[in-house]
Amino acid sequence: MIIYEVKLKKIGEMTTLPDSQRLFGFLINNSKKYCSEVEISSFARDVREQKQKCMISNLVPSGYYPTPKDLVMKNLQGRLKKNQEEIINFEKEQMELKSKSETIAENLIEKNNEKKANGGENKLNSEEKKKLNNELTDLKSKLEEIKVCFNKNSEHINNISPKNIYNTIKKIDFIYQSQLKEILKLGEDEGIIEVDDLLKFKYIKKNQTFIQKFRLENQIKQLPGMPNIAYSLPILSFENQEGDVQLNFSFFVKVMEGTCISKTLEAMKEITDTDENDMYGHKIPCFLGGKGSSGYNEYSIYNIKKLTEGEDAIHSSVAASYLNMGMLLPDFDKIDAQNSSLYIHTSDRKPFEIENEVPKIISFVTAGSVIKLKQDKTDLFEIGRSIDNSKYNPMYNKNAIIFGNSYLVKLEVN
Repeated sequence: MIIYEVKLKKIGEMTTLPDSQRLFGFLINNSKKYCSEVEISSFARDVREQKQKCMISNLVPSGYYPTPKDLVMKNLQGRLKKNQEEIINFEKEQMELKSKSETIAENLIEKNNEKKANGGENKLNSEEKKKLNNELTDLKSKLEEIKVCFNKNSEHINNISPKNIYNTIKKIDFIYQSQLKEILKLGEDEGIIEVDDLLKFKYIKKNQTFIQKFRLENQIKQLPGMPNIAYSLPILSFENQEGDVQLNFSFFVKVMEGTCISKTLEAMKEITDTDENDMYGHKIPCFLGGKGSSGYNEYSIYNIKKLTEGEDAIHSSVAASYLNMGMLLPDFDKIDAQNSSLYIHTSDRKPFEIENEVPKIISFVTAGSVIKLKQDKTDLFEIGRSIDNSKYNPMYNKNAIIFGNSYLVKLEVN
């Protein structure tokens, strides 16, 4: 098995983040330059029958992995309980401070009224006025101290609030590769967890906006008078903590040597390796999404790197956990679902039907899920499976497949 990291630079705006199914289709389409139709068809059939091994990830920001958010939250449950206990104590203190401030405010009002009443009639001598002014200054000082303490406590409560911690984890869509182990081990520490403890990590956040577009139905269908159709087009961007937009992306491919995809990647690697000193000198342009004619979802492949894997990377251990990096069609006979953290995405296949049948749907385990296995020494390729696409779209030939063998990364912590 060979592992490739394919590095791309974003050129146009993104309307979608290409998943492993789309990337499999892209590689198969490009393999037509290097393999015959018979070889490609045979490869697709063998992947479906698990005779050939091929695992692909989604497109991810270079240097980052999808954050296993559910597992991070699960690991933090013990510390979050301590957070809740501390919040209760601080809320009691806040109530005491509020009560003290109300008492001081009442005294301050009384002293101010006394000063106005006596000052207007000149009933107080200079020493009495000085004493009253000192009392007013002292009360104001105490009130200000309580205000500072109250605000500090409120800030601390917000910093350890389980809701705010959850919202912070929620926006960490991709975590820096070298910090994945560290964020998963946060639950091993004792004491409270703060939002600031999470913000120290390097991460990428996904943003989505919409732009208004119009489809000119009267021109497309050549029927004058037909109204134009307005629709919203999603635009995705990925930013770090500083607000810098991520331009470089990668996806991973683990495949057997000598297969169509391996030949394709080797040929692409040869092109991009022509001038190693020029990072973007020799690029392979590609479109990985719809609306390519409008300049959306355009990328350029600038580097393909071969990676090494450990001896235990092919066969699993029940003691290990694996981070899912793509769209996985799971074999639940091999997955310990109870001890896994799974995100499920359901794909509706009805729009592709040409027969009047019951709508068909497919559910995938998405990137960021963490998988535990039932048996030791399971071939990681067998965790997922690819299925015959003719069941979902009869327009495809019999060897076309829906790819479901996602790339997996072994986690160093359980």
